[in-house]
Amino acid sequence: MFVADTSRKLRASQKIKSSQGYPIGKPPYGYMRDLENRKRWTVDEEAAELVKRIFDLRLNGESVNGITQILRREKIDTPSIYSIQKGYECPNNRMKRQPYLWTHGMITKILKNQSYVGDVVNFKTYSKSYKLKQRLPNDRENWEIHRDVHEAIIHRRQWEQVQRTFESKRRKPKHVEKNLFAGYLKCSDCGANLRYKYTHQNPDNHYFSCGNNREKLCSKTHHIRVDALDRLVLAAVDNAVRFARDFEDEFVKIVVSEKYKHIQLSQKRSKKKLAGFYKREQELDILFARIYEDRTLGNLPEEQFQKLLAKYQDEHMALKEQIRHMETVVKEEHDNEMDVNNFLSVVQKYTRVNQLTPAILREFIHHIVVHHRETRFNQTVQRVEIYFNFIGDVTLPTYEERARLLKSFGKEKREQIA
Repeated sequence: MFVADTSRKLRASQKIKSSQGYPIGKPPYGYMRDLENRKRWTVDEEAAELVKRIFDLRLNGESVNGITQILRREKIDTPSIYSIQKGYECPNNRMKRQPYLWTHGMITKILKNQSYVGDVVNFKTYSKSYKLKQRLPNDRENWEIHRDVHEAIIHRRQWEQVQRTFESKRRKPKHVEKNLFAGYLKCSDCGANLRYKYTHQNPDNHYFSCGNNREKLCSKTHHIRVDALDRLVLAAVDNAVRFARDFEDEFVKIVVSEKYKHIQLSQKRSKKKLAGFYKREQELDILFARIYEDRTLGNLPEEQFQKLLAKYQDEHMALKEQIRHMETVVKEEHDNEMDVNNFLSVVQKYTRVNQLTPAILREFIHHIVVHHRETRFNQTVQRVEIYFNFIGDVTLPTYEERARLLKSFGKEKREQIA
């Protein structure tokens, strides 16, 4: 009884501590406890530099296993060994292990840790009982997240870009280098990621196609060659950079167009629908209390009470699922909301884009939708939709249309841009 009572008190104290915005676990690699306030975390500069490097390697296209190999070759201490050497933990049998044995799990844990953007995330795991030592993963809806509590090591935008790299597998075919477009291409019909392949008869013929077609889950292949894709995306990125730099006002007008208004209208509808679900959930809580009260006072027969209870319970279960889905939709719409200023801040880093690199692709491209080839007027055409970060799928003027715009600015502007 004493142990059970202690467990209840400990859980209650953790709840109170978490509600106040304090972290209830140990600081992750890159942080340490603040000497002035032990309840807070502060940045460990030495470890934080390695965390930043791990994120940079991932964003530059390095695989998780590739990062582990780099750290092993450079003989960098693992987080547990580093913590013991710094005095954050007491020495134990882990000191006997190889100090540079980085693993796939260690790197993945660092890359997926939301604490590095300055957030406090509590209750990611839980225990069923004080009698069991095992920690179980908690549902995300049960997490308690407090944003911007401590100093961030990684920029939030950079962390979100890294999370997208885990949404799809980017394995490379045998004997072929991994392609930089892996994970960016989506099938227009089934929404699956296109797979990177090459023909055995002609190893130089590299292409992407929908893997669901082979499994009969998609009716078409959506085949597209890598060289054609490279030319297309390079032209689109370079066109966006030059147009945004030369005609910033016109660029903003194009982005903030009727298409943007439609996105805002869709967001407004989704939020209104979610608010309606929340309101109905509150009404159901009142109805539950009311029928229980009527039953207790004898105003409601038992049979009718059971029918109403079953009806409201079924509606409540369905409503919870609708709320969960709509919350996801609202979050995705908010994350993908157009932000011209952020896109312009990225554009300012470049004057021209002559070659695509993983870093450039990461900064500019969110995803690319590939349609299947069609025959129109005896010509084969293929539609490819390029979705930029912050602004989505935007159709910008071509070079010829830009040349016509140049005339309206006079000779001085033409010479300045040239």
